[in-house]
Amino acid sequence: MARGPFLLAALLAFATVPAEAQNGQAVSPAPGWQATPWADSVMLQTQMRFEMESPDGVGVSEQQWAKFLAEIIQPRFPQDVTVLEGTAPAKTGSAGVRLVLILHPNTPDALARVAAIAAAYGPRFGGAKVTRFDTPVRTGT
Repeated sequence: MARGPFLLAALLAFATVPAEAQNGQAVSPAPGWQATPWADSVMLQTQMRFEMESPDGVGVSEQQWAKFLAEIIQPRFPQDVTVLEGTAPAKTGSAGVRLVLILHPNTPDALARVAAIAAAYGPRFGGAKVTRFDTPVRTGT
């Protein structure tokens, strides 16, 4: 009887359980944690759609975007950030957009860093819009 793979799977599953739970102690959430619709999801993917057109008509230049990325986004998430460029229909023609994908833990700290990015964009660029979508994800290879 081949017990090897089954035993290994059981040991790996047990190893991923927090030490407190392995010892029969209750595991409490991190301080400041609040339930979200994805409370059982360990990781979230946040999609942020930054419009390059602004209500004041000035818009966001490539240099301004690069500076915002370097000063606001990358310090908060030095890894696990993907930036995609695109166009979107606009009232005055074709406006550029940047879609930023951020893979992060479902924690109050990470969610606060995402919120800080979104809050910084509009005031910096004459009311340019940013739209945010959070989606629970499972990661693996």
